[in-house]
Amino acid sequence: MDARRVPVLMRGTLSGLPMATPRRTVKVNRRVHVPLGIPGAEIQLPSLPQIRLGWRLFSASLSLAMIAILYLLWTAPVFKVNTVNYQGLQRISAKEVSIELDLEGQPVFTIDPQAIREQIITQFPEFRRVDINLNFPNKVTIQVEERKPILVWKHEDRTWLVDAEGFAFPVRGEGNNLPKLVIEAKDFPLPIQPEAQSALREPLLPIELVSGILSISAMIPDGAVLFYDQERGIGWRDPRGWTVYVGALKDLSLKMQIYELMVKKIIKKEEQKPVLISIEYVHAPYYRLER
Repeated sequence: MDARRVPVLMRGTLSGLPMATPRRTVKVNRRVHVPLGIPGAEIQLPSLPQIRLGWRLFSASLSLAMIAILYLLWTAPVFKVNTVNYQGLQRISAKEVSIELDLEGQPVFTIDPQAIREQIITQFPEFRRVDINLNFPNKVTIQVEERKPILVWKHEDRTWLVDAEGFAFPVRGEGNNLPKLVIEAKDFPLPIQPEAQSALREPLLPIELVSGILSISAMIPDGAVLFYDQERGIGWRDPRGWTVYVGALKDLSLKMQIYELMVKKIIKKEEQKPVLISIEYVHAPYYRLER
């Protein structure tokens, strides 16, 4: 067998071969020559070092500038709200709304119009529509549309105003200029409480019930007191001394015709006054006399 070849190693230096030398970075200073106005004459000033700004220094400077700007915007009086203009208020004063919002003195750019709108509608369910405009540098305009109450809804020891859409809202202030139409309610027609309707954006009363109450109020005698019972519906206490139950608002005109005929018949036939007249069912009306 042939012997394995052994590599030959050489030690020493190779003369005559060029060797690569590392390149050194030479820091060059910039020379400044100032001409003297005489041909061939000039002054050479001391050389100035070249200054290079890195991206880290630039980024830090930019960050500091932004922080300074934000601080000025946050603290400068010119950007703090000093005027809140309210438009469309009728039953509610601007002072009542201002106390709830507390916008004055806040930086105008920190105000969220949508959040303020939700807060106003929650605190004041009598506002049907709310629009908020920010006017730089320091003014806010709030325009509202108030609901118009058409009846008073009383339940136990509490009182609400109700508009044509069935939304209820509290009586504020001294309660002057309230609607003359008053409903004394034993309970509520829907499984919703007045405190929850603002958050749910749902009416307290069905619009059909509100329309029916308005229709009945135009047909009943003067001085009659309307009431509501969830089991028996709408009714009233007649000033002549008896209670009337209408029930559902279907066939309301027919029910009122039956009621008038029953009253005439009872007064003519009976010696005693009725204590109750029911026209809840048009095919089975009845009355009950005093005992």
